[in-house]
Amino acid sequence: MNYSTDRPIDTREQDLLGRSSFSNQLGKAIYEYNGKDGLVIGLFGKWGTGKTSVINMAVNEINILAENDENKPMIMKFAPWNYSDKDNLISLFFQSLKNKIDVQDNEELKNKVGKALSDYSGAFDALSLVPVVGSGIAAVLKTLAQAQGANLMQCADLDKTREILEKALIKADKKIIIVIDDIDRLTNSQIRDVFQLVKQVADFPNVIYVLAMDREVVRNALTEVHNIDGNEYLEKIIQVPFELPELRKSKLHNIFFTKLDQIINDLPNEVVWDKNYWSNVFRNCVEPYINTLRDVNRLINTFQFRYGMLYQETSFEDMVGITTLEVLEPELYKWICNNKDAVCGGFMHGFLFNSGNKPDYRKLYHDEFESLGINPDLAISCVSTMFPIFAKDVNEYQYGYQPTSDIRSKMRVAHEGRFELYFMLDLDDIKVSRSIINACIYEFDRDALSTVIEEINKQGNIVYFLEEIRSLVDKIPYKRLDLIASVMLGLQGGFKGENSRDIFTISACDIAEYFTNDIIKRFKTEKEKYGIIRSAVESVNKNGLGTMARIINRMELAYGRLAGNSEKKDEQIINLVHLEELENIYVTRVHDIANSEPILDTNEFKIVFYLWECFDKDGAVDYLEGLFKTEVNKLKFICAMAGKWNGTNGSGWSFYPKNYSEYISQDEVYNMIQSFDKNKLDEFTDIEQIKLASFALNYEKTEMDHVNEQEALKLVNEWKTEKTE
Repeated sequence: MNYSTDRPIDTREQDLLGRSSFSNQLGKAIYEYNGKDGLVIGLFGKWGTGKTSVINMAVNEINILAENDENKPMIMKFAPWNYSDKDNLISLFFQSLKNKIDVQDNEELKNKVGKALSDYSGAFDALSLVPVVGSGIAAVLKTLAQAQGANLMQCADLDKTREILEKALIKADKKIIIVIDDIDRLTNSQIRDVFQLVKQVADFPNVIYVLAMDREVVRNALTEVHNIDGNEYLEKIIQVPFELPELRKSKLHNIFFTKLDQIINDLPNEVVWDKNYWSNVFRNCVEPYINTLRDVNRLINTFQFRYGMLYQETSFEDMVGITTLEVLEPELYKWICNNKDAVCGGFMHGFLFNSGNKPDYRKLYHDEFESLGINPDLAISCVSTMFPIFAKDVNEYQYGYQPTSDIRSKMRVAHEGRFELYFMLDLDDIKVSRSIINACIYEFDRDALSTVIEEINKQGNIVYFLEEIRSLVDKIPYKRLDLIASVMLGLQGGFKGENSRDIFTISACDIAEYFTNDIIKRFKTEKEKYGIIRSAVESVNKNGLGTMARIINRMELAYGRLAGNSEKKDEQIINLVHLEELENIYVTRVHDIANSEPILDTNEFKIVFYLWECFDKDGAVDYLEGLFKTEVNKLKFICAMAGKWNGTNGSGWSFYPKNYSEYISQDEVYNMIQSFDKNKLDEFTDIEQIKLASFALNYEKTEMDHVNEQEALKLVNEWKTEKTE
């Protein structure tokens, strides 16, 4: 079903815009609110951003949570459309609330709260009819007589009836949730009346208002009709403000810290923060913007809603900083949200920064902030604190160099992969939760760890998992390094996928190898390093042969052996004697596996065969002699020796004669492809067919003229056409 903002959705199953997580958390927070004071929540968003859908899903979540609650909340949607004046609106509201109470199963609620509500409503109506200057007493008396009789004025003790109503609401202990939607679609005077209604009757025990509107429309309306700052008026009414698709926040020193401590202590899991970084964030991103207790309360209210849902996936310090801007400096908050490349960096940002035409970023951003009505000096200091790339651009160096891995491991907003989570509250971008990653690091035994990683790989999320856990390599307890390294070495040959966010891609197997190498470097002794690698080589299976070949080859290069031309002492993680032992063990495993199953389709067969040649030339040649008894195997061998390239013209396959010419010539391969019976094309996989076509098209061409996969695929389709003719 196509989502339409003109037809609001009701349940999370219908959600196509990633709003269900926020909506469910909003509903849960409202349901679990245990304060007795009244509460007013504002949901802000432009027309068409899904405010009604969010409310519907939140209400649905409340109903689900209260399914077995004997005293479940009462929810009333009040539509302030058809009324004649402000007093009539208040009467309409009370009547709607009374009608809602009358249909409840709770007799005590009906009898006590319903009656108290009727008395208070009557007193309110009576007092509202007292004549003002210029009105006629006869008209007033007539209205009173038509209303509730001559005794009405005698009973119109508003304070007393209100006190009775408050006591009844407290005794009933039933949460009443009142939703007023589409406020921004009213006229300016009607908007004023609705907010006066809420202001006058909102402060009742156990009553929660949820008001949905376009902030800009309502603010302008209130400014016009009251001749005051409409935003200030909103702040006086709404205690918990939220923006869609972004959200807003508010906070102040001792009171601020006390309330913040309470939020953290109420969370089920530990929250960790960096004392020095928190000091910088508070000084530059929070303290300049909190000036009143109202600021503190608004910020705390919003922060606890957001952080309760996201604390396991975000940085505590950054969430406080971003929330402060959302509530108290919304224009800067919006600017950050809309300028990810400027604050987080990226390929194009780095390219421009390092080019000869680097602009004066500090002046550029200073002028831009000033044009937006934002204090430019405060803004530059604030953004620089949370975003090191921005700080570098504007020469605002507040702390030392922070590697990307450190920013990622701490779930900082400056990490481009987590940036949107701070603004959109959409957990869909979190492919593997931080709680699962932490369990892999600290808790799971060997079997559980293997099972979890295999499942993540099966779901297609292994690249995300590997990048996350690699950023946390320094957090792995020393006693668990052996366990995690051995599991990774055993599994990484089967990892599928690649990081395609950048122009230069990197495979899951490569990331896993880098991660494993990072772990091995943490071992304190050469004996430990050798032990873990030897164990992995001894148990390696077909899928892991390529990974082990790369690990061994890297150590060979560190000693200046094989293709190495100089020693790299810092990469000699094991001694030469142990390295030579690994060579023998690896060759034995290759022999054993090759004798039991085909290995041409092994991931990265090219480097596997290369090491086999280097350590056991005779064995490698004997293997090829047996393999080359069929033309199909010769062509499959060539496919296995292909190398992938990527460029601005797409991607394709290249073949370097030095990798295979000792065993078969380029001309022989080309002639075999040309004469090969295309009716037997199905003996090759789809990718092998593309490789063969690439070889044929690249024959006698220079490397710069190599064809891409799309061109090769055209030739494959021609072959298939020949096959059917």
